[in-house]
Amino acid sequence: MFKHKINVGMSTIYEKIITPADSYLSNSVSIDSLMSTPALLATIIEISWNMFKPLIPEGYLTVVRSFQYEHLYPSLVGEKVKFKLKVEAVENNRIYVAFTGTDHIGEFCSGKFEKVIVRNDKLLEEAYKRVKM
Repeated sequence: MFKHKINVGMSTIYEKIITPADSYLSNSVSIDSLMSTPALLATIIEISWNMFKPLIPEGYLTVVRSFQYEHLYPSLVGEKVKFKLKVEAVENNRIYVAFTGTDHIGEFCSGKFEKVIVRNDKLLEEAYKRVKM
C-alpha cells in the first residue's frame, strides 16, 4: 500500500476572473457572457488536482469517482469568483471533498465529490482492457 499526505480538514482557496474561455459555446447554443457549468466543474477538478498532486507519490494521480453539485446562480465573464475546497474525509485511497464558490454577492455554487488515488499505469491498463487493445 502506498502512503499519501492528504488529511481531513485540509483546504485551499482559489480566486479567478471568469474569462470568455469559461463561457458556453457549442453548435446549438451560445451563452458567451456567462460561466458555463462545464467550465465550473473543470475549475473545481483542476483546483483539487493542484491541491493533491504534491501530496501523493510519484506515478499516482487523483481521479473523480463521483460528483454532486448545485450551480445556483449565473456568473458573468469578467467577474471575480472564489472557490474553497475542504477535505471532509479520507479513507485509504479515497478522498471526500466539499466545495463552495462565491462571488461579490455570495455563494453561487456548492457541492461534494469523491476522488480516488490511483496508479497512472494501472489506470491506463484498465482503460485498454475495456477496449481490448
